[in-house]
Amino acid sequence: MAGQREVPGETARQVAHRQALLREVNERINEIAGDFGLAEDFLIVCECASPDCQEQIELTQAEYKHLRRMPTLFAVFHGHEIPGDERVVRENDRFVTVEKSGDSGVTASR
Repeated sequence: MAGQREVPGETARQVAHRQALLREVNERINEIAGDFGLAEDFLIVCECASPDCQEQIELTQAEYKHLRRMPTLFAVFHGHEIPGDERVVRENDRFVTVEKSGDSGVTASR
Protein backbone atom coordinates (compact mmCIF):
# COMPACT_ATOMS: atom_id res chain seq x y z
CA MET A 1 0.00 0.00 0.00
CA ALA A 2 2.82 2.39 0.77
CA GLY A 3 3.67 2.69 -2.94
CA GLN A 4 0.25 3.97 -4.01
CA ARG A 5 -0.24 7.50 -5.27
CA GLU A 6 -3.23 9.85 -5.15
CA VAL A 7 -6.52 8.05 -4.67
CA PRO A 8 -9.38 9.16 -6.97
CA GLY A 9 -12.39 10.74 -5.23
CA GLU A 10 -14.84 7.82 -5.41
CA THR A 11 -12.17 5.29 -4.45
CA ALA A 12 -11.10 7.53 -1.56
CA ARG A 13 -14.70 7.59 -0.33
CA GLN A 14 -14.95 3.78 -0.57
CA VAL A 15 -11.66 3.40 1.30
CA ALA A 16 -12.83 5.78 4.02
CA HIS A 17 -16.14 3.93 4.31
CA ARG A 18 -14.29 0.63 4.85
CA GLN A 19 -12.02 2.24 7.42
CA ALA A 20 -14.99 3.77 9.24
CA LEU A 21 -16.61 0.33 9.39
CA LEU A 22 -13.43 -1.11 10.93
CA ARG A 23 -13.44 1.75 13.42
CA GLU A 24 -16.97 0.70 14.48
CA VAL A 25 -15.77 -2.90 14.94
CA ASN A 26 -12.89 -1.68 17.08
CA GLU A 27 -15.17 0.54 19.15
CA ARG A 28 -17.23 -2.55 19.97
CA ILE A 29 -14.05 -4.47 20.89
CA ASN A 30 -13.11 -1.62 23.23
CA GLU A 31 -16.57 -1.65 24.83
CA ILE A 32 -16.39 -5.40 25.43
CA ALA A 33 -12.87 -5.11 26.88
CA GLY A 34 -14.19 -2.48 29.29
CA ASP A 35 -17.29 -4.50 30.18
CA PHE A 36 -15.15 -7.45 31.19
CA GLY A 37 -12.50 -5.39 32.96
CA LEU A 38 -9.77 -6.66 30.67
CA ALA A 39 -6.20 -5.44 30.92
CA GLU A 40 -5.14 -1.92 29.98
CA ASP A 41 -3.81 -3.19 26.64
CA PHE A 42 -6.09 -4.78 24.06
CA LEU A 43 -6.07 -5.73 20.37
CA ILE A 44 -7.92 -3.98 17.58
CA VAL A 45 -8.19 -4.78 13.89
CA CYS A 46 -5.91 -2.78 11.58
CA GLU A 47 -8.02 0.06 10.18
CA CYS A 48 -6.32 0.14 6.77
CA ALA A 49 -8.05 0.03 3.40
CA SER A 50 -6.92 -3.45 2.37
CA PRO A 51 -9.79 -5.98 2.35
CA ASP A 52 -7.20 -8.75 2.77
CA CYS A 53 -5.54 -7.31 5.88
CA GLN A 54 -5.88 -9.40 9.02
CA GLU A 55 -3.28 -7.62 11.15
CA GLN A 56 -4.06 -6.78 14.75
CA ILE A 57 -2.67 -3.84 16.68
CA GLU A 58 -2.14 -3.67 20.43
CA LEU A 59 -3.23 -0.39 21.99
CA THR A 60 -3.48 1.00 25.49
CA GLN A 61 -6.77 2.54 26.62
CA ALA A 62 -5.08 5.98 26.54
CA GLU A 63 -3.90 5.48 22.94
CA TYR A 64 -7.35 4.33 21.91
CA LYS A 65 -9.06 7.33 23.53
CA HIS A 66 -6.63 9.70 21.79
CA LEU A 67 -7.27 7.98 18.47
CA ARG A 68 -11.04 8.35 18.81
CA ARG A 69 -11.02 12.07 19.64
CA MET A 70 -11.12 12.86 15.93
CA PRO A 71 -13.25 10.88 13.46
CA THR A 72 -10.58 11.26 10.77
CA LEU A 73 -7.88 9.37 12.71
CA PHE A 74 -7.20 5.67 12.14
CA ALA A 75 -4.70 3.13 13.48
CA VAL A 76 -2.96 1.14 10.75
CA PHE A 77 -0.16 -1.40 10.69
CA HIS A 78 3.23 -0.09 9.49
CA GLY A 79 3.30 0.15 5.69
CA HIS A 80 -0.50 0.17 5.38
CA GLU A 81 -0.84 3.95 5.11
CA ILE A 82 -1.98 5.47 1.78
CA PRO A 83 0.20 8.40 0.66
CA GLY A 84 -1.86 11.13 -0.97
CA ASP A 85 -4.99 10.15 0.94
CA GLU A 86 -3.67 9.94 4.50
CA ARG A 87 -1.20 11.94 6.54
CA VAL A 88 0.89 10.20 9.20
CA VAL A 89 0.33 12.11 12.44
CA ARG A 90 1.93 9.72 14.91
CA GLU A 91 4.03 6.59 14.73
CA ASN A 92 5.39 4.10 17.23
CA ASP A 93 6.80 0.58 17.08
CA ARG A 94 3.30 -1.00 17.04
CA PHE A 95 1.24 1.12 14.66
CA VAL A 96 0.87 4.32 12.65
CA THR A 97 -1.88 6.87 13.28
CA VAL A 98 -3.08 8.37 10.01
CA GLU A 99 -5.45 11.24 9.34
CA LYS A 100 -7.85 11.21 6.40
CA SER A 101 -8.36 14.40 4.41
CA GLY A 102 -10.34 15.59 1.41
CA ASP A 103 -13.24 13.40 0.25
CA SER A 104 -12.12 10.50 2.42
CA GLY A 105 -11.94 12.77 5.48
CA VAL A 106 -15.50 13.95 4.90
CA THR A 107 -16.69 10.35 4.50
CA ALA A 108 -14.84 9.24 7.64
CA SER A 109 -16.41 12.07 9.64
CA ARG A 110 -19.93 11.00 8.72
